Amino acid sequence: MTRPGTPLPTLLRRAAGRALGGETGSRATDLDARILDAAITVLARRGARAATMGEVAAAAGVGRATVFRRFASKDAVFERALTRELTTLLDTLAQRLAALDDPADQVAAGFATCLRLHRHPLLHGADPAHRAELLDALTHGDPAPIALAHHRVRAHIAHAQAAGRMPPGDPAAQADALVHITLGYLFAPSLAVDLDTPKALAAVDSWARQAVEYGGPDASAPGLIADAVDALLGIELCAGARS
Repeated sequence: MTRPGTPLPTLLRRAAGRALGGETGSRATDLDARILDAAITVLARRGARAATMGEVAAAAGVGRATVFRRFASKDAVFERALTRELTTLLDTLAQRLAALDDPADQVAAGFATCLRLHRHPLLHGADPAHRAELLDALTHGDPAPIALAHHRVRAHIAHAQAAGRMPPGDPAAQADALVHITLGYLFAPSLAVDLDTPKALAAVDSWARQAVEYGGPDASAPGLIADAVDALLGIELCAGARS
């Protein structure tokens, strides 16, 4: 009988701690990378508790003994795989934002980077039940990842507003809107925007720039939406947490 694995929320919290702590995975071999790719595929299809090391090994095209020699347990391989995915995201954000000084450019680049996550195996093509498990992992816990993200984004927005880099507003509400807008794009099918097309990404780039340039405290309803997107500046803090 397969031993139930650690719940995804726990694995995700551990992985986030390792990624934010600066783990790079630079010592991973090509075989390690293949096994971690397979682990993500199996995790998306089967979930953390039902998946087996045998399934990971089969997806990687290696024997179970090979996987066990490199990763002591099922939990270890899934935690390492999630850590690698988070590290890659944070490094990508840090590299893109470090090359930009203009807040509008930072918003556009960060938003485009986040939107591309919709193609990630854990989101795209994953079993709906396991996609729901991932959402549950992000929204529960003590503290929940979503709460940590909100705290970091809110703090960054408040700092940017105090420095005059963003229009005045309610940082907590803006951060809340950002988090939920992002989750909506990632976990629910888009009704009007095909995120796989360059035209759609260009449109998103334009919306993000307008949000920074024209959003303000006295804006009408469209401006309030723009204020929410302004909060995307907060991803700079998440990326900077590893620097």
